[in-house]
Amino acid sequence: MESDQEHLVNATEASPHPATRTDSPIRQAYRGKRPDSTPVWFLGQSVFEHPDNWQDLNGREQVDYLLNPEVGVKTALTPVRQFGVDAAVCTSDVLFPLRLVGFDLARKIDPNGGPLRPLRSTLDLDRVLALPDPDWSRVEAVSRAQRSELAPEKALIAVTGAPFVLSSLLVEGSANVPQNLQTRIFMQSQPRNWERLMSWTSSLVRHFLAAQVRGGAEVIQMVDPWVRTLTEGEYACLAESYAREIFNEFDDDITRISCSLGAAHLLSSVAPYVDVLGVGDELTLADAARIAPRMVLQGNLDPDYILLGGQGAQEAARQVLESGLSAPAHVFNVAGKLDPESDPAEVHRLVDFIHNYRF
Repeated sequence: MESDQEHLVNATEASPHPATRTDSPIRQAYRGKRPDSTPVWFLGQSVFEHPDNWQDLNGREQVDYLLNPEVGVKTALTPVRQFGVDAAVCTSDVLFPLRLVGFDLARKIDPNGGPLRPLRSTLDLDRVLALPDPDWSRVEAVSRAQRSELAPEKALIAVTGAPFVLSSLLVEGSANVPQNLQTRIFMQSQPRNWERLMSWTSSLVRHFLAAQVRGGAEVIQMVDPWVRTLTEGEYACLAESYAREIFNEFDDDITRISCSLGAAHLLSSVAPYVDVLGVGDELTLADAARIAPRMVLQGNLDPDYILLGGQGAQEAARQVLESGLSAPAHVFNVAGKLDPESDPAEVHRLVDFIHNYRF
């Protein structure tokens, strides 16, 4: 892979100049200025229609399909046109960096096409670190196509899993392990190998985000649903430096969001090196503002309310909007991801309600 310095130059100098963007509500909010209308987008908002032969495609063929610019544009822009949200998401799969090197976690297939084995030893790790680099220009091309078709007032957001969750997934060998027991054993019994693994996943994430920024993304968001299992001390020693270094590589033109749902105890640790904190529904936005004052907040509607729909969803959204007044600015989102079973009409009504709500 290219050096970190080369990566930094490529990531920042090739991004669109902010003067070419309209000063829309979402950009104002991300800068810490409260706009007249609260901006909204949803993690998981992207729609993806599998081709009829999807299950017959191997992992590499599936990635090739997803990196088709025409598919990428449709996936990103359909929610913007259908729901009226303020941002498009480059790719809806937060585990896409692992897919790019051949890991199919959903079907438990490794880059060689064999069964996915949990990473446990130095030999296992050596095989991972020897994997060839993805072609990052393909990621950039999709983002560039998305930005060219996206309305100028809308933001383009690059979303990825953080190094900790990507590393944990490889150690556990599964995406359905709530306690991360094997990860904790690995971190403590093989600290050098944990460092090597985190360095490798960090490099994947850096290059993945940088390619999308070069293509036109102006916001980067790292999602880490598993970091909540760490104590503050463990986070500081085993995960924080990797996330911080990734965020620090992007200049002030790029909005940096950390979204670690269920990790309220880590908000004050994360706040110093990001612009926006994504907040889960384990606490209110007012509580988050007390923990991390002067931070722009994003969140935090329980997505189940959207399934409920109607007045129930709007009342829950109103409470989130009112709680968000405790922060300098607030971008509305869900605490998790939009349920794919959500009624599109209900989502659109909720977006209209948020945009039209006045305090």
